[in-house]
Amino acid sequence: MINSQWTFNYFPDETANKGYELPGTDDSKWSAISLPYTWNTYETTGELHPFIKNTAESDNPYWRIGWGWYRKHFLINREYSDRKVFIEFKGVQKYCKVWLNGKYVGEANIAHKSFDFDITQFIKHGEDNLLAVAVNNLKTEESDKAPEGEVNFNVYGGICHDVTIVLKNSLYIPIQGSSSHDGGTLVITPQVTEKEGIVRIQTWVKNDNPQKKNCTLQTSISDTTNRIVQVIKSDAILTPGQLFMFDQTFKPIKNPHLWSDKVPYLYKIYTEVIDGKTVTDAYASPQGLKFTSTGDTTRLETDSRIINDLEEVLHKNMSENHVISAKSTVSDEPSKIILTSSHQKITADRGSVVILSADIFDSKGSRVSGATNTIKWNVSGPAKLIGPIVYESVVNTRQQTDGVWYMNMPVSNVIRSTGKAGKIHVTVSASGLASGSLDIIAEELESDNTILTEPVLQDEGRVAVARLLLIANRLDDVLVEIKPASDEFNFGLSEKPGYARVIREYIKKNNSSVDTTSIEFKTLIDLFAVQLLNSNGRLIADDYNFSVDHYNNCRLISGYINSTKLPVLFKDGLKKFYSDAIIKKGSEKNAGEEMNWLNWIPSGGTVVIVQSEKTYTDLKGVILTKNSGLTEIISAVYPQFFNFSEEAKERALIFISKVNPYVHVTSTVGQRREGDTAKKTNLLYIAEKGQPILIPLLKFISE
Repeated sequence: MINSQWTFNYFPDETANKGYELPGTDDSKWSAISLPYTWNTYETTGELHPFIKNTAESDNPYWRIGWGWYRKHFLINREYSDRKVFIEFKGVQKYCKVWLNGKYVGEANIAHKSFDFDITQFIKHGEDNLLAVAVNNLKTEESDKAPEGEVNFNVYGGICHDVTIVLKNSLYIPIQGSSSHDGGTLVITPQVTEKEGIVRIQTWVKNDNPQKKNCTLQTSISDTTNRIVQVIKSDAILTPGQLFMFDQTFKPIKNPHLWSDKVPYLYKIYTEVIDGKTVTDAYASPQGLKFTSTGDTTRLETDSRIINDLEEVLHKNMSENHVISAKSTVSDEPSKIILTSSHQKITADRGSVVILSADIFDSKGSRVSGATNTIKWNVSGPAKLIGPIVYESVVNTRQQTDGVWYMNMPVSNVIRSTGKAGKIHVTVSASGLASGSLDIIAEELESDNTILTEPVLQDEGRVAVARLLLIANRLDDVLVEIKPASDEFNFGLSEKPGYARVIREYIKKNNSSVDTTSIEFKTLIDLFAVQLLNSNGRLIADDYNFSVDHYNNCRLISGYINSTKLPVLFKDGLKKFYSDAIIKKGSEKNAGEEMNWLNWIPSGGTVVIVQSEKTYTDLKGVILTKNSGLTEIISAVYPQFFNFSEEAKERALIFISKVNPYVHVTSTVGQRREGDTAKKTNLLYIAEKGQPILIPLLKFISE
C-alpha cells in the first residue's frame, strides 16, 4: 500500500483543475496526509457533519462542488522493470481522474467500489514518479441518496480507502473487482447438504506476453487447519493479450463443515498460475469459502464501504444513549476526569490515529452519570487533535452556534500522528476537577524499500486547506491578575471552609493586585475549595492554572462591563453570569467577542427582577414582579407594549432576550390553525427568578 506521504489541496472552484497533475507543480505548501482522507470531515472544515440528507444541496455548496487534489511521489527499483505495474484503488468517492508523470491514465465514476489501472507504460523505473488524482464529489444518480434525515456519508468526498501499487508478471490473475474486467475469483456452491458440497470456481487469467502461453491453473481448497481438502488443475493455451476464464468444478467434498452465525467456518482457496514449471502469479482468497445449507454464491471482494470512523466518533458525542463502560451507580460530586485510549503504542505515520474517551468520576471512583461539564483537550508531542479543543454540552448552552457539543459524558475525540516518533501526552481538563491524562508512544515506522521508495514529507511550511473554527487565543493582552503556579498543592485533610481559607491566603500572598472582594475571586475560591475537598487537599499545578486562566479572562470581561453605562445592578448580574459560566463551568469565552456583544447592548434602561424567596424587596430603582414571562416583564415597564402588533412584539422579545443572559427561550406546539396542515410552534421567553433583567429604553423596542 502507498497510503503515506501524500499531499492534498482542495479547490472550491469546479473549474480549477488544470496543471496540478504536472510534475513541476509546487505542492510544498499543500497539506501532508495519509490515506484514507476525505475533505468533508471536521479535521478539514471545522464543522461537524456539514451535510445532512434533508439539507438542500444549494445550502453551503463550498465543500460539495469543488475538486480535491492528491499528489504522491514514489520510485520503483530498476530490478523490477520487467514487471507489469498496476495501481489499485479500493474506493474513491465519487468521480476521479488519474495521471502519472503528467500523462492521463484514466477515470472512474463508480463511487466507493474498487478499481485499478494498468500504469506499466507510464512508469519510469529507478526514477521519481508522480501520481496525481483529482476527485470530485458531485451527485449524479438518484440512487446515491440515503434515507431522509440520515447523515449523508456519500458526500464525504475523496480517496476513502487504500491505494496499492501491484507488480505482476505478464501471465497473471487480474486484480479482483476491477472496473475494466471481472478479475479475481468467483466461487459458486450450487449443491450443499450435510453430506456433501459441490464447489465451482471461476478464475480469470490474462496473458500480456507477446507470445502465446501454455497456462496451468492450480486451485486448492483447505480447511481451517490448513489441511488440503482437494486440488484441481486445468490447462489452457492463451494467445497474446487474451483474457481467459478458467471454469473449475471440484469433486463433491464429503461432510463439509457448514457455515452459520454461531460457527462461521470458512475454507481457504489458493490459486496458482503456472507457466511450465514457473509460478507466475498466485491468489489467496481474502474471504474464503463458506458452505451454507441453502447454497451460496460469493464473489470474493474486500469490503469497500466508505471509511469515516473518525467523524462518527465525533458525531456519536451528540447521542444521548452512550455505551457506558463503567457501572452507573449512585455517586458523589464530580471529582476527576478519567481518560482512556484505543492504543498505547502507534506507528509514527500520519495514517495512525488514536480514539480517546473521557469520563467523569467522583472521589470514590464511581462514575458520575449524566455529567455535562465543559472540557478542554490538550495534546503535546508528535500528534494533533482531529476533533475540537473544547466540548461544551448543549444542555448548558442557551442557543446553538458554530462548533461541536455533546449531550453528556462520556465523550470521545481523536488524535492523529504527525509522522514523527516520540511520546504523545494528552490532557483533558475541566473547572473544579482533577484533569485526566495519558501518554501514547509513536514508534518509528520500519519500511521495506527494496521494491518501492517513498520520499518522506516534512510539515514545515505547509498550510492547512481551511482555517479550523477554533477558539482564538483569549488570553492575548490579558492582564494576569493571578499568576500561574509551578508546584503541586497538598494541604492535607480539612473541611471546605479550611480549604477556602488556605487557598485564599496563598493567592493573596503571591498576587498583590488581586481584588479579593470581586465576585470572580469569590467564585474561584469556592471552586478551589470544592476541588480540594474532593481530592483530599491535593491540587496539581496544571489544574490550578487551568482555572486561574479562566479567572483572568473573566476579569478582563468584568473590567469592560464596569466601563459601560449600563445600570449597576444589571452589571452585577452580568459579572455573576460570566463568573459562573467561565470560572465555575469552564466555558471558553472569547473576550473580544463578548466585548462586542456588550457594546451592542444599548445604554440605560430599567432593571426588573422576578421575585424569589431570596430577593430583597428594598432595592432602589428596580421593578419587582412575580411574572416570569418576558411579555409581562416588558409590560410592567411599558404598559403600552400590550398594544403593540404581534410582529412588533415578537421583534422586541427577540431583541431583549439577546440582551439578557438570564432570559431563556423554549418552544411549545400550539393548536393547529384553521386551514393549516401543521401545528403552530410558539416560543416562550422566560426570565430566571432573582436575576436582573434589563428592559432597554422604549425607543429601542417601539414599533
